[in-house]
Amino acid sequence: MTRLGALDPSVIKSGLMAIAGVLTSLISSLMGEHQSLFYWLFGFVVTDYVTGIVAAARTGTWSSRCGLKGLIRKFVILLIAIGFHGIDQILNEPWIGAWAIGALSLNEFVSVLENLEKAGFQSIIPRRIRDMLDVVKVKQEKKLKDELPSGTTNERAL
Repeated sequence: MTRLGALDPSVIKSGLMAIAGVLTSLISSLMGEHQSLFYWLFGFVVTDYVTGIVAAARTGTWSSRCGLKGLIRKFVILLIAIGFHGIDQILNEPWIGAWAIGALSLNEFVSVLENLEKAGFQSIIPRRIRDMLDVVKVKQEKKLKDELPSGTTNERAL
C-alpha cells in the first residue's frame, strides 16, 4: 500500500489512459465498421452488471460468487459479439455482426429493465414497457417449460 501511495497521481492517470488507448485501438482493429455498435453493447453490458449489483444489494441476495459468475458471463457476451463480427468478415456478410450485436444489446437492455424493477425502481419504467416485459417473461418461461423433459426443473426459469 505504501508503494501505491507514493505514486504520483499523474503517473496513475497516464497509465490508465495508456491502457484505455490500447483497449480502444484493439477494439477498433477487431470490430472495424461495427466498432460503434460494440461500444453500445459494452455500455449495455456494464449498465446491466451495475444495475444487477444494485438489485442484489437492495434485495439482500448479493454474493461475490454470483458477481464473479456475472463478470464471466459479461465477458463471454463480448467475446460472442467479436466472434460474430469475425464470421461476418469471413463470409463477407456485414449484417451478421450487426444483427448479433443488436440482439445481444437488446437482451442486455431488457436485463437492465428487469434489474431496475427488482431493485424497486419500477416507477421509472413506463407501465406499457413493464407489461411487455411481463409478456416476454411468461412466454420465455412457457418455452423453457415445454422444452424440458417431464419431471425435471430448470433453476433459471424459476
